[in-house]
Amino acid sequence: MFSLPLAVSAVAVLLTFLAAAVQDWKTRTVYRVTWYPAAVVGGICAVLFWLEYIHVPGAFFVLLLSLVFAVLCWIFAVLGMFGKADAKALVLLSLAVPVTPFAAWIFPSLAVSALVNAGILSLAVPLFCLGYNLCKGNRAPFWLMCSGTPVAGSSVKGRFGFLAETVTEENGVIKKEFVRVRDSLFSLKAPMRHTRTLQERPEECADVLRLLEKCETVWVTVGIPLLVPLTAGLVFALFGISAVDILLSLLF
Repeated sequence: MFSLPLAVSAVAVLLTFLAAAVQDWKTRTVYRVTWYPAAVVGGICAVLFWLEYIHVPGAFFVLLLSLVFAVLCWIFAVLGMFGKADAKALVLLSLAVPVTPFAAWIFPSLAVSALVNAGILSLAVPLFCLGYNLCKGNRAPFWLMCSGTPVAGSSVKGRFGFLAETVTEENGVIKKEFVRVRDSLFSLKAPMRHTRTLQERPEECADVLRLLEKCETVWVTVGIPLLVPLTAGLVFALFGISAVDILLSLLF
């Protein structure tokens, strides 16, 4: 279903996603002003789109689904299940571009299709990490082989992720111990394990940083912001490549 207002909105939202993804990748922060232009353009275009198509059979369901999905995304963000930037991106997409204007669609929610695509694309990260570590001869517990890489201890502060090793010093000897898999979900949430804490609170983390400086390498989990695969998932979904649509076409 091609609609010029919807196409303009889709381009504005895609450009915003690209800008936000770059910011999130570099700094793990997305400036609030990033969303404003697309919100204005998308809001106007969405109104024009619905004025033209609200009478089409099934249009009200698409509108209702978009509103419900946007509300759910914000609730998940409030509950800590989504980052605020991720929630803003999904709310913007859901309301400003309810369906793709560039391809036929089956499932009436571009935002859901983009999110599912992002989830599938994210599965490539563990495979990439595992392949990279095997090729480099890096060895660690399997869960860490699939989720992290060893980096120079002196460079940890400049990276984004979680320290996956506990570093201690006894009698001048540095000792490192991998976080156990059954403890990883809890221990990796500790503030001192987040590399961002090392960047933002260097005075409090002075002892940790001193120990890391003495390590040749230390394992750090790979942190990929959701906005990166979400942007890629949106590109695929905009042009009709949607895992949800493919599944529905196979079932029905």
